[in-house]
Amino acid sequence: MGDEVHQGEEPQARAPQAGKDAGAGTAASVRVAVAIACALFSFLATNGSIYPGLVAIDPWVREWATLFGVVVLMALVAVARYCPCCLRPRLFNGVALGAVGGYLVLGSLGFRWASPGLLLAGSLLDSLAEAWLFVLAYVAFAQLEAARRPVVAMGACLGAYLLQPWASVLAPTAAVAANAVCFAVLFICVRPLVARPLREAQRSEPQAEMAVANPQSFLPANHLLFVTIFVFSVAQGLVIALPGPFNDAPALPVAFIPLAVILVVYLARRRMPNADGLFALCALLIIAGMFLQPSDRLVSGGVASASNTLIDAGASCFNLLLVLLVGSIAGRNRVTALPTAALMLALYWSGVGAGAVLGNSAMALLGWTEEALVWASFASAMVFVTFCFLVLKNVSFAEVIGAIRAPEHATVAAEPVGDAAFDERESASASARCDAVAAAFGLTPRETEVFALLAQGRTVGVIREKLVISLNTARFHTKNIYAKLGVHSQQELIDVVEASGSASTS
Repeated sequence: MGDEVHQGEEPQARAPQAGKDAGAGTAASVRVAVAIACALFSFLATNGSIYPGLVAIDPWVREWATLFGVVVLMALVAVARYCPCCLRPRLFNGVALGAVGGYLVLGSLGFRWASPGLLLAGSLLDSLAEAWLFVLAYVAFAQLEAARRPVVAMGACLGAYLLQPWASVLAPTAAVAANAVCFAVLFICVRPLVARPLREAQRSEPQAEMAVANPQSFLPANHLLFVTIFVFSVAQGLVIALPGPFNDAPALPVAFIPLAVILVVYLARRRMPNADGLFALCALLIIAGMFLQPSDRLVSGGVASASNTLIDAGASCFNLLLVLLVGSIAGRNRVTALPTAALMLALYWSGVGAGAVLGNSAMALLGWTEEALVWASFASAMVFVTFCFLVLKNVSFAEVIGAIRAPEHATVAAEPVGDAAFDERESASASARCDAVAAAFGLTPRETEVFALLAQGRTVGVIREKLVISLNTARFHTKNIYAKLGVHSQQELIDVVEASGSASTS
C-alpha cells in the first residue's frame, strides 16, 4: 500500500521539475534555432553580396578564403580524431571572436578602398570565425532532444531563406556588418549549450582509438555518405559557375517554398522525410537546374533564371539535410558531434569551391560560348545523374545512420578491498577463460595478448602502451580478432568471454 501511495504522489512531486525541464528545453531550442538561422543567413549574405563584390576586385580572394576555411575545419576534425586534449574551447572562442572584430574592420575598409590585401586578410578572418562558430551551432543542435530537432532545423532554415532576398541586395560593407552581428548573436546563443559537450570532447579518448574497438560507432571519413555530400556540393558549384557571363538573370526568391512545404507536412503528419527522401529531393532540383541552364535566356528572357531558382531551392533543402544529418549521427553517438559537423562543412565548402573551379575551367577551355554552355551543362548533369542512379542505387543513408551505435566503454572495476587469495583466483579464472576462447578461435600468441586486454575493457591506447606497439598494429590485431570471433564491438567480445565462463561452469 505504501508503494502505491508513493507511486501516486510521485507524478505530482515531479510535475514542477518536469515543467522546468520542458521550459529549459524550449529555451534551448529557441537559442539553437536562432544560432542556425544566423549561420545560414551569414552564408547567404556572403554568397549573395560579399563574394560578388570580392570577385569584382580580385576573384582569387574568394578562393583563398574558401580554401583556408576548409583547412581550419579539417584541422578541427584531426584534433577530435587524434588529439582531443589539444581542443581548447576558451582559446578557440577567443580567437574566433577576435577574428570577427578583425573581419569587420578589414572587410569594411577593404571594400571602401577596393584593396585586395585588406579584403584577403578580412576574408581569411571571416573563414576562421565561420569555421569555429558554425561548428558550435551544429554541436548545440546535436544536444537537443530528438523530438525537437526537426522543427528547430526546419524553422531555422525557413527563417534564413525567407530573408535571402534582403541578404542578396545588401551592399558589401553592409553585408560584412550584418555577418559580424550574426556571428556575435550565434555565439551568445550557443555558448551555454556547448560548454559541457566541448569539455567532454576535450577529455575523451582519441576517436581514432575508440573506433578500433567500436567500429560501428564511427563513420570513416571516406564513407559514401560523406562522399555524396561532396559530390552534391561539387554539382552546386558547377551549376553556379558554368553560365558565367550568360547568367544575367536573378533567381526568383522562392527557395523557402520547399522548406515551408516540408514543415507543413511535418506539422500535419508528424513525420519528417528521412535522409534518403531529402537526398532525392535535392538531386531532383539540382538535376532540373542543370538541364535548364542553356535555355534560361530563351525561356526567361532575362527576367528571372529558372535554373538558378531551382538550384537555390535545392540548396535550401541541402542545408536542411546537413543540419539534420549532424543531429542524427550525433544523436546516435554524441562523441561525433564536433568532428561530424566540421567534416560536413569542410566537404560542403570544398565541394562548392571545386565545382566552381571545374565549371570556370571547362568553360574557359571550350571558349565561353552558348554552345559550350549547352555541352558542359549536359555533360555535368549526366555525370551527376549517373552517380545518383548507379552509385547510390542500393544505398540507404537512413539505414546507415540507424546502424550507428553508441560507443561501448567497458569499465574496469577498482581494486576491491578483500581477500587477496580470492582476487588472485578470480584473475586466474578470467585469464583462463581468455586463453580458452583464444585457443578455440585460433588466435595467435600476439592476438591472444591483445584479446586479453580487450576482454578487460582496456582501450586501444592502453593496449599499445602495455604491449609497446603502434596504433596501426593494435588496429590490425583488433580487426583480426573481431573477424575470427565474429563480433563487431568490444562489448560483444566481452560477452563471448563471459558466455564461455558460464558454459564451463554449467
